[in-house]
Amino acid sequence: MSIIGGCGGTQYGCCPDGTTIKNKDGSNCALPALPDREYDQILSGDIKIKKVKSDDYTHKIIFSKKNISKVLMYQVWSDTSVDLNNDRIVKEVKATSWVKSAFRKVETGTVPSNSNCICTKEYNPVICRNGKKYSNSCEAGCAGQQNCKPFSDIPFTPTTVMELDDGECPYHHKESKHAECRHVFVIKRALVNKCGQVVFYVSSEDIVLPSNPNQEVKRLKTIPTGSFCRARFDIDSLAA
Repeated sequence: MSIIGGCGGTQYGCCPDGTTIKNKDGSNCALPALPDREYDQILSGDIKIKKVKSDDYTHKIIFSKKNISKVLMYQVWSDTSVDLNNDRIVKEVKATSWVKSAFRKVETGTVPSNSNCICTKEYNPVICRNGKKYSNSCEAGCAGQQNCKPFSDIPFTPTTVMELDDGECPYHHKESKHAECRHVFVIKRALVNKCGQVVFYVSSEDIVLPSNPNQEVKRLKTIPTGSFCRARFDIDSLAA
């Protein structure tokens, strides 16, 4: 019998670690650690954008239920292996399903009227056993909740590039008639409303620009308002 790996004289050779003797089906071998993955979502459809009056930067984007695409989710291996980097898993899911799973929706807790319970306005959200979210542990305590856990409204940091068709791009936004129309922002909140529409609350405030940005870079942070057809969203996100 030929020597197999470092387990010479064994019937089935070694596991991938080079030392563990493999059984007949290899079920005793530990699975190799998987490299990190990077996730992108591409979403397109007819949208309406309006400014949220209470915030200088935040805008509300509503996707038409009728003309929204599915979300194309593709996962690219970020390992150094060329073979793995070329191995791309592609699948389509419903946009509403993706939003519901990617953006956690938790009912906000309410603090009962209690003159003896005074809390600061610090926003350090926690989630408690009753399934409700509170702005901080003090408010949770005022509501009679204990042993609550830190809560993240958004489990990843989504940066979005929105592209509009040339014919719909606001003229003042373009260097020339044929210039591409792109806008960059982050998604602060996403949900599916009662009508089944996907709704994004987005902001350009957190986008960091280089020092002394030129006019082209500045325009990336502008968010137009109105109705647009076939807008394309390329959402880059890092899983938490």
